[in-house]
Amino acid sequence: MRDHRGQDHPVTLRKFPYPYRAALAICSDIDGCTSKVFLEVHRCLNRDFGLPVADSFWGKPFYEGEMAYFRLDGQTISPDAPLIRQAIRDGLIDSLHSWGDFTFSPPEPSYLRRLAERLTEELSAHDLPIKIWINHGDDCNWQNLRTRLQPHFQGDEPQSPYYTVDLMRKMGIEFCWSAELVPWPLSGNLKVSSPMVWPKLVANAAKRVLRSLLGQKKGFRTSAELLNLMHPFLLADGTRFIGFSRFNSHPEGIWGLPTRHTLRYALNSQVLDNLIKQEGYLVLYAHFGFPRNPVGDLFPREDRQALAGLAQRYRSGQIWVARTVDLLTYFTVHQHLDWKSYREGERTIIDIESIRDPIWDPQAPTRGNLAGLCYYTPRPEKTVIRLNGEELETIQYGLDHTGRQAIGFPPASGPDTGLL
Repeated sequence: MRDHRGQDHPVTLRKFPYPYRAALAICSDIDGCTSKVFLEVHRCLNRDFGLPVADSFWGKPFYEGEMAYFRLDGQTISPDAPLIRQAIRDGLIDSLHSWGDFTFSPPEPSYLRRLAERLTEELSAHDLPIKIWINHGDDCNWQNLRTRLQPHFQGDEPQSPYYTVDLMRKMGIEFCWSAELVPWPLSGNLKVSSPMVWPKLVANAAKRVLRSLLGQKKGFRTSAELLNLMHPFLLADGTRFIGFSRFNSHPEGIWGLPTRHTLRYALNSQVLDNLIKQEGYLVLYAHFGFPRNPVGDLFPREDRQALAGLAQRYRSGQIWVARTVDLLTYFTVHQHLDWKSYREGERTIIDIESIRDPIWDPQAPTRGNLAGLCYYTPRPEKTVIRLNGEELETIQYGLDHTGRQAIGFPPASGPDTGLL
């Protein structure tokens, strides 16, 4: 990204889609969720509250009836598969919660490979790429990618019978939740001097020293993992994904299980106001399938109030609420976009050149992955944005909270709610 502040044409890239001042996605793990609860939850979130929220799905469930593409045998297509395919098409699902749930017992390697190959073939046949991998599981889920907190996982180890990264890439995976949780908003540029941040960095440095002395360097947590929404995630086979952190606020601490009934803590007014104040990003950790057998309302009153508060801030243009894949894609493009601006007669020209993608080589942007990008410019009516020499159709925006005008593109549209 470049800032162009010449005297004749000061042009800067706005941090968020217009007119938002912060961004949030709710990223739910599908554990314990049936297709009935899935539809009820998204009816409430997407239709009733108008929040663009997507979900995840299993390859294989832990128990019969849990929403997954295959049944327990890992080969027989589940009755939920058509719903899952349509939800992916409609944007209601954007993440794979791993090949399957193998809690309490590691998968048999040949069984795992058949399951992963079959799911990859199915999604490819229906032209349904998936970009997000959720590294689910207890210590028995050896098929997952090795992380700081789960160094014994073998899914990215080429010599392991649990290796499946080749299939993940074929499926289209780019982003991976690398089991990092944080208890505060992430902006990508938090100041180390912030009273909220520096005690965490000091504590983290002390832990690194202790782990070095104990020979536990694999447990290191970098400053990037503490402060940034996203970080490079290098796998054992040399493959690179983009890792991202999720936010959790829970009475039992950062590793407390977030459910439909703990949204009151994660989305309370203090969290949302702090997110706006810091101009931060949040990817919220959730489990919409829990509790499995609730007494009373699907979302209790306190949690509905929290959702209503988020919806109000979304409608009023304060917090951009987006599907996880849209937020991560936007952040990646925004952080790695090469562009330049200059004067051409009376007009200001913004030339978009390439994306210095942290996974692939520099690539030419498409109109699709420019969704949400906006530029501050003093004369939007005399500013044009070009891609590959072609002038793009843009929107001229009025004054925002900074008193500046902008030109750019609307953010990605939310899920189609026809299923609901």
